[in-house]
Amino acid sequence: MTVAEALKQALGEAVEEVVDEGPNPFVRVKAQSIVEASRVLKDQCGVEMLHLISGVDYADRMEVVYHFATLGAAGSSDSGVPASFPCVKVTLPRDNPVVPTLSGEWRSANWMERETWDLLGIRFEGHPHHYRILCPEDWVGHPLRKDYVFPTEYHGIDCTE
Repeated sequence: MTVAEALKQALGEAVEEVVDEGPNPFVRVKAQSIVEASRVLKDQCGVEMLHLISGVDYADRMEVVYHFATLGAAGSSDSGVPASFPCVKVTLPRDNPVVPTLSGEWRSANWMERETWDLLGIRFEGHPHHYRILCPEDWVGHPLRKDYVFPTEYHGIDCTE
């Protein structure tokens, strides 16, 4: 059974899209189903690692992209190089981008979710340490958003040069 088939069987209508051809296959799931999708990958598909979470800012929406992998004999290589699985994507509204945290399922999610929130403003509901990780705590806004306006001054430092 493929990853997409396992997710469809377990999540039903929560699987919104499957792209299994081309260089970047993915499965899009509803935001409220990401924790369950993660469990299916771990329990039924042999996924051993969440190795990347990234956020994408489109003009009309935000997106979170989760990259999972397995290692060694369970993967496609015996070399210990991660064998990639299709990405799992979640689409969110730009005005209130909120998705449940995976930090309870995958320890690696802790830092990556904080980075994604700090730079793009995507909130991970239920995250135990939801505070800035790269920008100072008093920084205004999220610098990787398309609508971000860079400040001209920060604590007396000229930011225009």
